[in-house]
Amino acid sequence: MNQHDFDILLQKYLAGACNAEEEQKVISWSESMLSHSKIALNTDEQKVIRKRLWKRLKHSSLPRRWYYGTASWFRLGIAACVVLASGYLFYVQDIPYLLGMARLTGDEAITKDTTEFRAFRKITNLHDLRKITLEDGSIVTLGKESTITFPQHFDGTQRQVRLDGEAFFDVTKDPERPFIVYAGELTTQVLGTSFNVKSYKGAETIEIQVITGRVSVYENQKKGPQNRNGVILNPNQKITFDKLSKKLVPELVEEPAIVTPPKKKSLFVFQEEPLPKVLAAIQNAYNIEIVVETPAMDACIFTGDINELPLHTQLRLICKSVNGTYELRGTTFFIRGEGCTR
Repeated sequence: MNQHDFDILLQKYLAGACNAEEEQKVISWSESMLSHSKIALNTDEQKVIRKRLWKRLKHSSLPRRWYYGTASWFRLGIAACVVLASGYLFYVQDIPYLLGMARLTGDEAITKDTTEFRAFRKITNLHDLRKITLEDGSIVTLGKESTITFPQHFDGTQRQVRLDGEAFFDVTKDPERPFIVYAGELTTQVLGTSFNVKSYKGAETIEIQVITGRVSVYENQKKGPQNRNGVILNPNQKITFDKLSKKLVPELVEEPAIVTPPKKKSLFVFQEEPLPKVLAAIQNAYNIEIVVETPAMDACIFTGDINELPLHTQLRLICKSVNGTYELRGTTFFIRGEGCTR
C-alpha cells in the first residue's frame, strides 16, 4: 500500500466508512504507532487533544458529514495519531504540540501558547555547514552533527529555537519579539545580533560567543531570577558554562575583532601620543575594557603604526615601547609598569 492509498484509507476510517478488513488495518497500524510512543496522556490531556483535533478536522477539507455524530475515544486516538488536515500528517509524536507544549527543551516547555496548533521543523546536519533561513529572515549556520528545532511560524511575542550541537546565528532585529535559543542548560536571548552557540550533549561545557550586539545568557533551570546564573555578553566576549560545577565563566574570544570600524585608516597610527589616548582608541574600536594599574604610566608616550595587527600583538608592542606588561583577566585587560617621566 502506497502513501496515497493509505491516506485514503485513513480518511475512510475517520468517516466511519471502512469495512471490517480496512478498519482492522488502521487499528493494527495505530496500535503499532502507540506502542512506540513514550507519551502518556491523562484525562485532561485527552480532553484537550479531543477538542483540538475536532477543531482542526472541522476546518479542514474533510466533508462536513465526516465529523458530525458520535465517536469513541479509540477513534479519536486514531485521529490523534494521524490527522489529514490541509494536506499534511501529524503522528502521535506530535501530541505535545496539540497540548500547547513545544518539545524544544526536553522536560521544560518553552512556550505558553495553549490556543492553537503550531507545526515544528527539526533539522539535523551530519556533514558540512548548512545555512537555514528562518521565517523572520534570521540565518542559522548549522554546524556538523548538530540539530535545530524551530516553529514553522513564530508567534507574536517571541522567537524560540532549540539547539543541540553548534550553530552561528545572524538574527534579524525585532524589538517586539526576542529571539531565544535553548541549548542544553543555557538560554540565550537577543533582539537582533550575531553569535555562536556550541552545546553538544556529550561535552562537559557549553560555549556562547558574541560577534555583534548584546546577548543575555542564563540558566534555564527552574530557579528564581535572583538565584539563576546569568551574564550579559558584549561583542568579542564569550562565556563557558561548566555543566558539573554550574559555573559561568566570562572571557574574551581568542582573536577579538574590531567592532567599530575606523572612519579613517590612520586610526591606529600614533605619533607621540599619550598612552591614555592610545588605549582609548583601542577600547572604542574593540569594545573592550583596559585598566592601567600604574598611574605613573599615564605620562608615557607611544609612537607607531599598529594598523591591521591582531589585538594582542597591538598591546604587546605598546607595552614593550613603554616598558610595561599586560594581563587578561576575564574580559578586561590590565596594564602595569614602572611608569614614564617626561
